[in-house]
Amino acid sequence: MKAFALTSADKPAGLIDLAVPDLAENGIRIRVRAAGVNGFDLFQAGGHLVPMMEHIFPATVGRDFAGVVDAVGSDWSDVQVGDEVFGFVSAMPPLHDGSFVEVFTATSGLELAPKPDGLSFATAASIPLAGATALAAVEAIDAGPGDVVLIVGATGGVGSIAVQLATQRGATVIATAKPGPDEDFVRSLGASETVDYSNGEVAATIHARHPDGVSALIDTVDRGEEFSRMATLVRDGGRVATTLSTADVEALAARGVRATNVRGMPTSENLSWLADQVAEGKLRIEIQGTYPLADVETAFAAFIAGTRGKLVLSVG
Repeated sequence: MKAFALTSADKPAGLIDLAVPDLAENGIRIRVRAAGVNGFDLFQAGGHLVPMMEHIFPATVGRDFAGVVDAVGSDWSDVQVGDEVFGFVSAMPPLHDGSFVEVFTATSGLELAPKPDGLSFATAASIPLAGATALAAVEAIDAGPGDVVLIVGATGGVGSIAVQLATQRGATVIATAKPGPDEDFVRSLGASETVDYSNGEVAATIHARHPDGVSALIDTVDRGEEFSRMATLVRDGGRVATTLSTADVEALAARGVRATNVRGMPTSENLSWLADQVAEGKLRIEIQGTYPLADVETAFAAFIAGTRGKLVLSVG
């Protein structure tokens, strides 16, 4: 079977052949139909995680997946062969199993949920990490009626879901987006206002439009000084969430701003809730492109160029 995996510590991931894995007595085996692409996957594929986390080679790349249960062991009483499922392969070390593969097995570290009948495998595979991260970010800023929330990175996988979740909670959302299709996209998700980020003047523009500051910020893009600049747009007593672990929590607390370095944690419970929202038409997952597993490098290049929603690999 084909897998996109790291085979050693000194070279990037590539497409390789692996044997179909045997099933452990307490394991589960899944035939992957689709796998979502995330920034974590690009970082691992380049070998950058090897010095930070233990790897067992070959280490397959990929966290998000949707597929069909192929075999189950004694510990998996809640699923059976033939079930259509989706979920998240743990990113905790040692890294070995991943979703950019035709078939994988797991005994633990797997968050699994039933795939609703109305969802395609591609849509389900787009939900886990982006959906869980967006949900955590919106909950961290406690978005609600009367809040004005700036979302930086609004067109991406996390940002596009966060726009919808914040709007559903009654907040007024300002979304960063280029004029044209990107602006139309975030407005279709519920954003009331947009700001063009391509000229590098987001902070100045928001300050001019909202001199008293915004209620909250969700930032999926900025680090260092640029993030600090974005955080100054939040009024005293406001809330900030970043998905890049760049917030100085203590410094922001000095002016009454509650900051959270958000880490998306997919669980069976929040995956089921998110999938139900999508199946019921309350939440939209935009898929910009779908690529065969053999073209994973093309998908990575598209991710680096910037996305409108999610990118997905078609597997198996």
